[in-house]
Amino acid sequence: MKLSALILSSMALLCAAPLRAGVANPDISVIGQLLYKYHDDRTAEGARRPTLDLGETELVFDASLNPYAKGTFVFTAGEDGAGVEEAYLDVIKGLPDGLALRGGKYRQGFGKLNPVHPHAYPFIEAPRVLAAMLPGEDGFNDVGTRVSYFLPVGWASELSADFLKGGAFHPDETKPAAGGAAHWNNSLVLGETVPLDIGFSAAQGKNSVQWGKRTAVYGADIKTKIPLTNFTNLTLQGEYFYNHSDVVVDTTTGVSRRMGRQGFYAFADLKFAQRWNAGVIYDQYASAGNEHRTDRAVKVFAGFSLLEETTLLRLSAEHFKPENSPAVRTMMLQVLFSMGPHKAHQF
Repeated sequence: MKLSALILSSMALLCAAPLRAGVANPDISVIGQLLYKYHDDRTAEGARRPTLDLGETELVFDASLNPYAKGTFVFTAGEDGAGVEEAYLDVIKGLPDGLALRGGKYRQGFGKLNPVHPHAYPFIEAPRVLAAMLPGEDGFNDVGTRVSYFLPVGWASELSADFLKGGAFHPDETKPAAGGAAHWNNSLVLGETVPLDIGFSAAQGKNSVQWGKRTAVYGADIKTKIPLTNFTNLTLQGEYFYNHSDVVVDTTTGVSRRMGRQGFYAFADLKFAQRWNAGVIYDQYASAGNEHRTDRAVKVFAGFSLLEETTLLRLSAEHFKPENSPAVRTMMLQVLFSMGPHKAHQF
């Protein structure tokens, strides 16, 4: 048989054969955004001048590997380059006593907001208190292994513990120093229709590997969603943080001082008419540079979906008042657009 005839025959067989997807073909999504911004902070670039930027783009792959395990990859790309935001394996079945495992790089389950990607928030940016209190340069995100267990009580109560590489606590040092985190979440129902989540978190690691200095963070969180009508509900959520750190003040001798700081945020988010939401968020915290200085911010926000959750518009106006410094006002408009099963926002 001539080579050309053999190739044609092989192609015909391939076309006639039934197509079967691989057992781990992933769901694929792309989430992009446009960001319009105006602010009057004269110490920052672009003050009193409207700017337009292509914000961070997310590429998400995930799939059930088998009935017992699931894999997830989240890649990001922006002006600062591309990177792997998350890459982890979940083992959700088959372990003794209902245990579950996670391993890889992932956003830590500290509180309610940190585990969630910002595009899924009801507002544009995370409260400032998260960056001030939690370790990490872009959220509390680290390489680690998590074990979680549902406690045998009369409500949904999950306890999880993470063994971490610890890099989020000392992003400027390459030498490893392990850390840890834990979260206890309790889900209840008030009456017949009002859910209530209450959680407690803790994390610790070395903020200076060279001098052996540590940071410990503790938190408590609460969330409820009150149904008002068939298409209207009110979400109330808040978190409290306490950060205790031994901070190096002399990099030559390693002399440090103990610093204890606290902060919190609280927001109300009203979802109505299926495609609208609006709310207000307040946060305050002790400054990372001076625990005796309190910075405060209040923000109003609104969101609208063009038809459903694949295209979302968000608007926010923030008044940020650092102590002993002039107030900064910021207006932002965000356009989120998503392709694939992982949407920008779920209604």
